[in-house]
Amino acid sequence: MSRQLDRVFADLDKAMAGLRTAVKGIPVRREKLKPLHDEFARGVAALLTDVSYSRSQLPDS
Repeated sequence: MSRQLDRVFADLDKAMAGLRTAVKGIPVRREKLKPLHDEFARGVAALLTDVSYSRSQLPDS
């Protein structure tokens, strides 16, 4: 299970980097996307933190 989490973390990291790259080309403040992007990024960070802390409870297989 821990290995699956590692893959999910890596995939999520790639997706967030892609989102960051895509948002750079959009005038986010004018299009009102900045608050949505910030809320989404905070939610993903909270999820990753919670799952990371719960790793000790998962089997290694």
